[in-house]
Amino acid sequence: MDQDQASQRPPGCPSQGPFQGAAAFLQALIAVNEPDRLRVWLAAHRLDVDAVAWLRGQGLAPYAFHRLREVGLVESVAPAARAELRQAYYRSSADAAIHDDELRQVLGALGAASIVPVLFKGATLAHTAYASSACRPMGDLDLWVTDEEMSRAQAALERLGYVQRTKSARPVALQAQRRGEVQLVGRAPGTGLVELHWGVFAGEWLERAAAVDEAAIHARCLPLDVLGCPASTLAPEDAVIQLAAHLAINHQFAYLGLRGLLDIAMTSRWQRVDWDIVAARASAWRIATVVWLVHRFATDMLGLDEAAAALERLRPSLLRRWLLSLLVNPRSLLEMRNLTRGPQRLVLQLLLVDRPRDAARLFWRALWPEEDWLAARYGCRDVRTRCRHLLGALQGKI
Repeated sequence: MDQDQASQRPPGCPSQGPFQGAAAFLQALIAVNEPDRLRVWLAAHRLDVDAVAWLRGQGLAPYAFHRLREVGLVESVAPAARAELRQAYYRSSADAAIHDDELRQVLGALGAASIVPVLFKGATLAHTAYASSACRPMGDLDLWVTDEEMSRAQAALERLGYVQRTKSARPVALQAQRRGEVQLVGRAPGTGLVELHWGVFAGEWLERAAAVDEAAIHARCLPLDVLGCPASTLAPEDAVIQLAAHLAINHQFAYLGLRGLLDIAMTSRWQRVDWDIVAARASAWRIATVVWLVHRFATDMLGLDEAAAALERLRPSLLRRWLLSLLVNPRSLLEMRNLTRGPQRLVLQLLLVDRPRDAARLFWRALWPEEDWLAARYGCRDVRTRCRHLLGALQGKI
């Protein structure tokens, strides 16, 4: 099963429940054509320092400040909370400037090696769907390159001073096998983590339970100028599916779940999304349940109503919907409930599989993986290694 990459919250952000009227506040934030909704919300609710701490924990504070300033309501916020929001925004602005400079250097180095990567997740969203890169904080840069380009791309970044970082639980051999990434960390000031991806739908779940056509996705990518450098980005329908899979499968809705929903909503505002195409591809790729659930939350919590009709065709059975609601629901997203460890994680991943036979295969291979998987993960495939893996899987540690 995929291991969660970033289940921790941003530093300084406490674990706490949502503030009163949080859901309505989120809907007002996204309603860019209805500025009065924020004014009405502020007239009925109080945005205090605890609320701002919650927004920071969800990765939404910079965007909230931007929207309040955009509609002239920053001064309506209590002074202490206003100061916290302003600090979050300008800290994000400074961080965005550093990331922009790094991205410019990375794209330049790759361009010199005749590589035009596909940007996705934050690296694209910050420069397209959001009003400014400060509104969409990010921790790393995600770039998709082809199999043939991977070694050249890595060499180009190493010439910039980046060094490869490996994790014992995610060795490079396993990442290559499951369309994951190579992590490169910059040693120079102002550089951080860059991930070169073999694919944009990576991991055990997608390998064993789905049938995503990444060749077609790559062929549909659109040219994009970022900071004066050539790049590409996913077609909007593929982008919202990828964001949904990343949120549900890679992070089990635990890490910045509401920002993940906001990313989808903002993508649909930036480019017209054909939701009938989204539904058709989700069904063909056997990730209908995932796409339905994520976009149902985006509809219910952020008002993404344009997606509702088409995606209702992906709705799973009543029993599956009820079981899923026990694990993840609007309240769990607001509370940042963590399902990335223990048996609930496995149960959620099994419930998200479209076909029962794929769920059975996923469960079996989680306990008893293929020999080439064992070799890639542990470096050997003997009986002792298999038993050690089985014990860890039963204990919910793998």
